[in-house]
Amino acid sequence: TLSLPVVTLTLASQCIDSNSVLGNADLSYRFHFYDGAVLPIGLGLSLLLNGLFLARHMNRAELLTLPDLYGRTYGPLCEVLGGLITITSFLALLAAALLALRA
Repeated sequence: TLSLPVVTLTLASQCIDSNSVLGNADLSYRFHFYDGAVLPIGLGLSLLLNGLFLARHMNRAELLTLPDLYGRTYGPLCEVLGGLITITSFLALLAAALLALRA
């Protein structure tokens, strides 16, 4: 299993990227503080809820990703599809972060 600092920094790095930082600053400047605070508050709540309700069960089942869960529950085809969807979504996040760096 991974240590607590490794898991904490990995999750934090997903939340703190140029896309969210610059986007939140821009929304806060243009409109109101709470418009820019929506993303960090939502991410924080989702991490807390996942930690409270899902992490123990996933750790006990020795799962690292949701596609692992899909593979055990629905078969290898769903595991591959879930992995492809995850990769595609992270590529979109990476593209948005790179665009935000250019702006």
